[in-house]
Amino acid sequence: MDFKEILFKFESKYKFLYELEVNGVPFYTCHRDTILRILTEGERYSVSDYKEEKGRVYFLRVLEGMVKLRSFRKKKTLIFTSSMYRRDKGRNLAAEFLLNSYNDAVIYEWPSRNCNYDTAYFKDKKRMQYCPLDIYIVFYKLYCIMHKRYLREKEEEYRKKIESEIEKIHVENTNNEKLALTYLKYELPKSYVEITISQAIFSRLFQKYTNIDKAIDFWGGARENIIPVLPGNPEAMELQHGIITNYHTGYIYPEYANRKCHSFFERKILVYGNRTKNLLTTQSVFKKENIEIVGNPRIAEYKKEYMEQDVERNLILFCSQPFEQDGRANNYYETVIPILSIVKEILKKENLTFKIGIKLHPRENNGVKDLYMRKLKDVIIFDNTSQLYDLLSHTFVQITVNSTTLYEAAAFGTPTITISFNGINMKDEYGFDVWEIKELSDVRRYLNLLSSKDEYLKYLNYLKQNSRLCM
Repeated sequence: MDFKEILFKFESKYKFLYELEVNGVPFYTCHRDTILRILTEGERYSVSDYKEEKGRVYFLRVLEGMVKLRSFRKKKTLIFTSSMYRRDKGRNLAAEFLLNSYNDAVIYEWPSRNCNYDTAYFKDKKRMQYCPLDIYIVFYKLYCIMHKRYLREKEEEYRKKIESEIEKIHVENTNNEKLALTYLKYELPKSYVEITISQAIFSRLFQKYTNIDKAIDFWGGARENIIPVLPGNPEAMELQHGIITNYHTGYIYPEYANRKCHSFFERKILVYGNRTKNLLTTQSVFKKENIEIVGNPRIAEYKKEYMEQDVERNLILFCSQPFEQDGRANNYYETVIPILSIVKEILKKENLTFKIGIKLHPRENNGVKDLYMRKLKDVIIFDNTSQLYDLLSHTFVQITVNSTTLYEAAAFGTPTITISFNGINMKDEYGFDVWEIKELSDVRRYLNLLSSKDEYLKYLNYLKQNSRLCM
């Protein structure tokens, strides 16, 4: 049984989960990643030991945000994003694409609590069109302090409601399904309170905006926390921010998911290509007229702005992913590190001059650097603000699990080898077959193939052609 079947089977027993809402937002959807992980793995704790690094709040971002929240009140297009997407020399190229594509637009930026990303705002040439939303953090904490007792009561009240709904349903459950229910009884009431607070804060912050035509979310938390409470009922839109698979928990829903919360599923989604559009309209609940193909604007904008470098490709780059931080798996690092160790051994034994680099994902905490450095000596660690496209120009081959970086690497002339992980079907992920390390012996086989220039170019051209078709 595949991931989609496992999740849909559980949800079909508890359809009411999609009817739990705050201002039309079915907040159960925020937990589907974790529920799928519990259903497939059970109650398993990570064996990876790394320290979480925390960023700081910048007073000037708070101050400028307060001023701009007032001065932007007449704007027609509001774009919501995160400083985490300042991935290209301190710029958010996808947000800039939206800024240039829609009338009278401005960008509202969540802080990522990553110092490099948050401070890049101050050097941005388009700074005047950005409004930091750091003040939200201050208001949220104050709200929680002032209403602590009331919020605790509301959480317990909602927990009893959920428990009552679950008790009405008499079905057989597996052990993992029972664990998933225990998780939901604890976490859903917390989400209900958190989203209620967020919406209350943003309804006040935007209450005097009288001219909004469009509200666009690009990984800015707006579809749950902001757009539902904006005045004037503007058109809700979203720009695709990563690969969408046939079981993506944020986009692939059962047919009954929108029976109550219609507006949440009627937002317009700007996607990379036909494959994504077909997935959303044939395997989920989205309508064809609400899906628009725009390509990958970040790649397009980068190639327009910056010349590709013609340099020696002497790097084997592993693009790490935040499976454990996102709650999607607990065995990610213990799976990938042994494979990278094999790569190291082969390079040393064959006396090859390649360097091994590990690039952290922007959502991966920099504390993971210490974990990689302890387990893998003499590799280069690129932190979570390192520039992917710059690194790809130096990369002979990329290794990853199922990242969107496969498409991006192909666009920048770099082939990708994937790592088999937790039953992920790579053809379902990407829409075509890719080289996949299923056994440790596969590492040597693929490196040997890539040592042939003809095989290298053959595989790279295959990836380029299929990436264009399947994004």
